[in-house]
Amino acid sequence: MDLTLLPSTELLNRVEKLARTERKITHLILWHIVEIESRRLFLDLGYTSLFKYMTAHLHYSEDAAYRRIQAARLLKKVPQVDKAIESGSLNLTQLQNVQKCLNVEFESGRKISAQQTANLLEQIQNKSSVETQKILAVEFDQPIQIHESLKAQRDDSTRMQIIMTEDQMKDLQHAKDLLSHVLPNPSWADLISYLAKAEIKKRLGKDKAEFLNSSEKNQDEKAVPVSEKVVPVRNEKVSLNNGKCLNEIGKFADNEMVGADRGTENRMSQRKYLNVTSRRVLLVKANHCCEFVHKNGERCQSRYQLQVDHKVPLALGGSNDMENFRVLCRTHNLSEARRMGISSH
Repeated sequence: MDLTLLPSTELLNRVEKLARTERKITHLILWHIVEIESRRLFLDLGYTSLFKYMTAHLHYSEDAAYRRIQAARLLKKVPQVDKAIESGSLNLTQLQNVQKCLNVEFESGRKISAQQTANLLEQIQNKSSVETQKILAVEFDQPIQIHESLKAQRDDSTRMQIIMTEDQMKDLQHAKDLLSHVLPNPSWADLISYLAKAEIKKRLGKDKAEFLNSSEKNQDEKAVPVSEKVVPVRNEKVSLNNGKCLNEIGKFADNEMVGADRGTENRMSQRKYLNVTSRRVLLVKANHCCEFVHKNGERCQSRYQLQVDHKVPLALGGSNDMENFRVLCRTHNLSEARRMGISSH
């Protein structure tokens, strides 16, 4: 199927329609699984369990089959949840996690009523995975793990398991957001390593830090596949001031580039650097997230690779006044540049 010739509007309308159809089919499949399990029809086909029937006969992966079986059992207990599945406010992973908690409660001799379950499902609608897990942890009074562990592995790597407080996790996530220009998609291990090396460099100096890391460099090059290496984004830097990683959220006021006509060149010569204080003010005003507003009125809220952008580009008569600046994520900055017919670095 060649979709390259489809107009953008039609392409978006199609995928939205397909997504609605997919959700409707999903909740219908769950109802069929409920009935097949009730009648135990998988036995008639020679399968010892519903799980084996779904993996061997319907060719679901093991994870996909397990997720659907758990969701179907929850649907049987709370039939009205099918509307939330069809609308997309609940997904299979959330239903699986709830059912797993109910299984633990049942094995412990505690019974959760259908109404309690329905109330719980209402709480987690439209929640992220992390938010869902937190709600379930509170509702089911899950024990708080406090131990930390280090385990050596055969390739000389170390498996670390740690518990972080809410504030500690917020700080780490904030650092990850601020460094998204230099570390576009880091693992938590990449992030912690980067921060550790920055602190070593600050306290011991560049030469000493490079000496300490030199013995690791060759081994790192061998251990990390090319596809997983972090490549810094061009023209983005991180300044280390007083031990804190400060994200340069745009060395230039924005990323505009325009044609080579004389008037445009004159306007581009007006572009100026934003000092750290001004960028901080803009970030605080934007609540450290993208200010782009979608057509449905919802704000982007992304904290990934934030950049300062002119609301009205210099090329189109905009100024360098603070009122003409806004904070956008890289994706929406590029999108706005394309929409206005301005190319970007």
